[in-house]
Amino acid sequence: MSSQRGDYDLAFNEVHRVVSEHGPGKEVDAVLEEIHRHLTGRYPDDEEAIHELMTSWLVTLRIQTNLEGFG
Repeated sequence: MSSQRGDYDLAFNEVHRVVSEHGPGKEVDAVLEEIHRHLTGRYPDDEEAIHELMTSWLVTLRIQTNLEGFG
């Protein structure tokens, strides 16, 4: 696994953890901002792709959260 892929996986896991623990709100916003800053700092040429990736994470987590309510 590449270092970049590992960074993305760790970032997603952190977002998932915060969403699971706190739900939507300031805590999630702060974590997203920090992760975005970190990833774009390490991979500045991929800023647009990072933004799209993080957006897809939020959609995925929203769908998972909604589906868990039907369990």
